Amino acid sequence: MTTQVKVRPSGHQFLVEGHANLLQSGLHSGLRLNYGCGNGSCGMCKVRVIAGEVAQTQHSDYQLSQTEKAQGYTLMCCNTAASSELTLELLEACGPQDIPQQQIVTHVRAVTTLAPHTRLLHLQTPRTHRLRFLAGQSVRLGWAMPGQDDVHATYPLASCPCDDRNLTFFITQDPADALSAHLFADDIKPGDAITVLGPSGEFVLADGNRPLVFAACDGGFAPIKSLIEHALSQDAAPSLSLFWLATQSDGHFASNQCRAWSEALDQFEYEQVTHPDMVVGAQQIAHAMRADLFDIDCDFYLAGRSEFVATLRDELRAAGVAQAQIVTQVV
Repeated sequence: MTTQVKVRPSGHQFLVEGHANLLQSGLHSGLRLNYGCGNGSCGMCKVRVIAGEVAQTQHSDYQLSQTEKAQGYTLMCCNTAASSELTLELLEACGPQDIPQQQIVTHVRAVTTLAPHTRLLHLQTPRTHRLRFLAGQSVRLGWAMPGQDDVHATYPLASCPCDDRNLTFFITQDPADALSAHLFADDIKPGDAITVLGPSGEFVLADGNRPLVFAACDGGFAPIKSLIEHALSQDAAPSLSLFWLATQSDGHFASNQCRAWSEALDQFEYEQVTHPDMVVGAQQIAHAMRADLFDIDCDFYLAGRSEFVATLRDELRAAGVAQAQIVTQVV
């Protein structure tokens, strides 16, 4: 059975398919839901059923009061839809200010070489303590070798909030970054504990239904990937365009993923640019944008080194794009 769920007071809607629980269904649809453990222990995903029926999918340690039960409250993580239509009353995050700071001890699931100077770090949270964040945000990672002081670094998340247990990062080799140096020296191994503190940052999708244009330079693709996956889950933007500049020949380390989006989705366009000078590359992207996009009203999201972001932002502003429609992140 597939159920259409309506959300009050926002007016958002999402689908529940089969026996999927309400929480994961809402997250996969791009909703910014309030939750904590995801397994029925904390009660943070408590919502009120206004119309329709729900059915319990797993045991809950959190005990609702008799008054709450009488008023129709239930936990999203432990229930699925049991009627063809369902209306829930709940609060959603409006922006980064509504996401609490969290500290979670995760474990390294995998370290994968994507290119000579880029590695994928895959962390997994405990089942009972997932990271709540918005697409495009960053976290601070802490790791230590036995008998040594912790090393810390802040990286943007490359993963979608809908997969809150599996956190991925694209780490660029940088001798000035101690954690990166340890990663490329193969000191960080699967099973190692890494503390995650966050999230932070305001590089998040704005509300609205304008076409979305994303531009990344090198490792700036990480928060852009997170935003794209979130935008695809929302299915609200009429079109999405991605321009990715690499300053090295092997810099498009996730080009297969980008081409897959482009081939599978009619509304998705992908263009990759390679140039050793990020300022010249930014100018080339601006030229391509002017040729393809300036006849429509778009929101622009730019991420990369400061020279890239500043150059492309200034080009867009000079072409008449309003400042409010340009969101930037220096990575």
